[in-house]
Amino acid sequence: MGNDVALPMLFTTLCSWFNFFMAARTLSNTMEMMLTVVALNYWPLSGIIHLGDTKNWLRSYQISLIFASIACIIRPTNALIWIYLGSQLLISSGSKRFIVALNAAFVCSTVLFMNIFIDTTLYEYDWFQVFKNPIFTPYLFFKLNVVKGISLFYGVHQWHWYLSQGLPVILTSMMPFMLYGLCKIYAKPNIYNRMKSLLSMSLWIVFIYSLLPHKEFRFIYPIVPVLLMVVSYGLAQIQSSAWRKRAYIFLILTQFPVAFYLSLWHQRGVIDAMMWLRNESQQNRVKSIGVLMPCHSTPWESILHNPNIPKWFLTCEPPLSDNSIDEADEFYQNPIQFLRSHTNDRIWPTTHLVIFDNLLPRLYRDLQYYGYQECQRFFNSHFHDDSRRKGDVVILCRH
Repeated sequence: MGNDVALPMLFTTLCSWFNFFMAARTLSNTMEMMLTVVALNYWPLSGIIHLGDTKNWLRSYQISLIFASIACIIRPTNALIWIYLGSQLLISSGSKRFIVALNAAFVCSTVLFMNIFIDTTLYEYDWFQVFKNPIFTPYLFFKLNVVKGISLFYGVHQWHWYLSQGLPVILTSMMPFMLYGLCKIYAKPNIYNRMKSLLSMSLWIVFIYSLLPHKEFRFIYPIVPVLLMVVSYGLAQIQSSAWRKRAYIFLILTQFPVAFYLSLWHQRGVIDAMMWLRNESQQNRVKSIGVLMPCHSTPWESILHNPNIPKWFLTCEPPLSDNSIDEADEFYQNPIQFLRSHTNDRIWPTTHLVIFDNLLPRLYRDLQYYGYQECQRFFNSHFHDDSRRKGDVVILCRH
């Protein structure tokens, strides 16, 4: 796309609220995105690397295959990117088709075997089990989430979700510049030839993911750098330096506040509550902890750092049958009945309960009966799309 796009690309990468929000989190999608970018950097994209230069092209291709294979191990759905680009490369490689296929088979099978060896050794505690009972994690991922459809348990969205919500939310104020960049790319055949593989791959990913019922913003994170390339090209194509400067200022004023708000204030109460409990436990004022919230609402040992204190939260394991219901849903269907039916187990010996403020009026009388009093409260969010998570985070103590 030219050197003129380099600085705008750096700017949009650093300015993007979604990058700011996602990159610091320990989600596998972040590592997947980074490995995908590195692999794409070495991949023989149409119009950029010519197959005639066999020596340099082959080395880059092999490096790309290594990073792409690792990305697929971390997130098996990343294979959708390489199935598309690999098919495209095979079709266009002509006499080099056999070399393309052979290298892909060798590198991918080597990385997959290493993955099977490592996972089997870690889970079975015996590397020799590779030959008896091998564990292939990507296959298990595919079997559970696609074949058995367990992902549906965590939400179903309409087919247009990525188009109507996913991409607009991820790009926000960058969306107009992406559309402008697309228009400029299509208007210049030489630029379009360089970008068509990445653009068509991005469309392919959005299309395939739109067919899946369960959707999340993070699923399309690997194609966000491609979208930012288009945004950057749109910025670079603004002829007037004054208007380009205004565009940069506009993006800073619209992206930075979102990034800082979502990272510093939105849903901070669940972290503050765990930090407070950690500090209290270090003073031996916490004997046990229970979380009466939708599962995984709060951090756990990553903040508490105290495996010696008994602690529990409402669980939401994938269903074993069509009629099964997880513990969190059972609790929210009838919180009072749930508490009263568990008076003799783990709940009532707990000295500190964590709960969202909006549920407190329904439970406070029962909790007060068992000796609980509000001892700390933390702001969590001004708004939330999940009604169960609205309000402050309240810690109830029982001494």
